Amino acid sequence: MTTYPIGPSGFPEWSSEDGSVRLILGDCLEVLPTLSGIDAVVTSPPYNLGGRPWEKLGHWKPGDGSGGHSKWRNGSDASNGIQYGMHVDAMPWAEYVAWQQAVIKAMWDILPGDGAIFYNHKPRVIGAKLWTPMELIPPSVILRQIIVWARPGGMNFNPTAFVPTHEWIMVLARDLFRLKSKEVSGLGDVWSMSPERNEHPAPFPVDLPLRVIEAVKARTIADPFMGSGTTGVACIRTGRRFIGIEIDPKYFDIAVARCKAELNRFPLLEPAKPRQRELL
Repeated sequence: MTTYPIGPSGFPEWSSEDGSVRLILGDCLEVLPTLSGIDAVVTSPPYNLGGRPWEKLGHWKPGDGSGGHSKWRNGSDASNGIQYGMHVDAMPWAEYVAWQQAVIKAMWDILPGDGAIFYNHKPRVIGAKLWTPMELIPPSVILRQIIVWARPGGMNFNPTAFVPTHEWIMVLARDLFRLKSKEVSGLGDVWSMSPERNEHPAPFPVDLPLRVIEAVKARTIADPFMGSGTTGVACIRTGRRFIGIEIDPKYFDIAVARCKAELNRFPLLEPAKPRQRELL
């Protein structure tokens, strides 16, 4: 693990020379309240694949789960062996829901009056019932729209349901949020793109944050579950400022390396200045 200096957040940080890219190594719930000037968030949290939502849904039995977890298995028997980096993706379900609601609320609280969160998560068929990420949205946060990310393939073969081949991007938007233009709405609410692979087990494709960023007016984008830095790569390619947060040192190092490489290809010649927070 590389050692990084302590930044203004009080956590280890890496920043580009011009300050347009700022990566923070720490717990997003602790880091988010220290941030300002964020216009939008594009993120995808851990899905809690080893959690137990069926405890709420009922009539589940072993063997009815959604499957497809092999790439997260670390060889241990603890917490179903579903783990990547230092995060064991098998929290008690009530704890996971409370955690995600707290993170979404923390993101919401730092947004201006025209800000938005693009939150990628996945509906799941558990046994004979459907679970959706709607449960994770706090009551005070406004769901504007659900974008369907259509992705090819699927591994969850089960006679109880058709193989799921899509995920959601939930648009959690403040009242004044608008797309960049009327024409941008023509992108529609179903986005077809293939997933990508890198050293992180669950990266979304660069095209996903690119499509979001190019459709909105935001100049400074944050990702509190930065992972391998895909949102940061998209921000660099589009000349937007980026603040990423990642708790795992291994993936943080990967994100730093990816952002450095991207800055060599797409230097931000005129980095945008963050706006002052608008009164709500």
